[in-house]
Amino acid sequence: MSRSILKNLIPIVCICIFFTVVSIFNNTIKDEYPDAANMKFGISEMLKASDTAEYTIDDTVVYRSDNTNAELFGDCYYALLINETDKQVIASKNAHERMYPASMTKYMTAMVVCDKINSGDINLNSTVTLARDYDLTYDGVAPADIFYGDEIAVKDLLYGLMIESNNYYALILADYVAGSEEAFCALMNQKAKSIGATGTHYMNPHGLDDPEHYSTAYDTYLITKEAYKYDLIREIDEYDSYSYSYISEEGYLINREIFPTNYFLNGNVDLPSGFDVHVWKTGTTDGAGNCLSMYVTKNGKTYIVIASSGDSKQVLYDSMVKLLCLVK
Repeated sequence: MSRSILKNLIPIVCICIFFTVVSIFNNTIKDEYPDAANMKFGISEMLKASDTAEYTIDDTVVYRSDNTNAELFGDCYYALLINETDKQVIASKNAHERMYPASMTKYMTAMVVCDKINSGDINLNSTVTLARDYDLTYDGVAPADIFYGDEIAVKDLLYGLMIESNNYYALILADYVAGSEEAFCALMNQKAKSIGATGTHYMNPHGLDDPEHYSTAYDTYLITKEAYKYDLIREIDEYDSYSYSYISEEGYLINREIFPTNYFLNGNVDLPSGFDVHVWKTGTTDGAGNCLSMYVTKNGKTYIVIASSGDSKQVLYDSMVKLLCLVK
């Protein structure tokens, strides 16, 4: 055989060998994981993430194609109910589609703050003196009632953040913990990645709409489950009211009493019988609509329930009640 023929055959042989190896690899994956095509993480994504222990096939609870009982929630664009005890999907609608998380963002804000408290970097009872004024009125938020020079405890900022969903407290905590909103969001995104919430990206600590600030119902499930691990967050979320005070720059004592934004806890809507709420977070923006995520228990079993994009509070809570009533 001439050298010219050999020279032409070598590339063809190499290509054949390459595709043979790829085919064997893919068949091995399919044989071992027959449902891989439907899983939250594709094979290529899992290989890219192979250096982090969080990303494994076993972590997938909701397949991308899962539409269990989705037809029941025509007025709510995102819905998810998981029996966490049995790892069973009871309802799923658009669980992996990108959405605005609104103030459900504050789960992550609170967790980053709690991590800093637990590590000893900051103290829950420390006093924060505001180094600047904050203004979110351009985003449709009411004017702040706390200003430059005012003094308030980290504890009260954290309780106000979670109970009344105070957007200004989110910014104050971000500056206090990380030095800037941008640096704090980097910590939030790092935390999200560490728990497998790869469909989430944060641009702010409060959850006001931003095209690059997004999550999914499935990621919110992961984040809610993570939030439950924090004793302090569970403690805060059990309050049906909270009173605190802070000192103005002029030295006046300002007293405040706040109430949960969760209608199940503030008495506006009856929680279906038998459920106990342990962790929760509401959210409302133009982009997100009305949102609620809860970690609940009933008859010794744990459930995580999420609804988002209800056109009104009534639609949201009707959907939440309908979801919870699917639990037998």
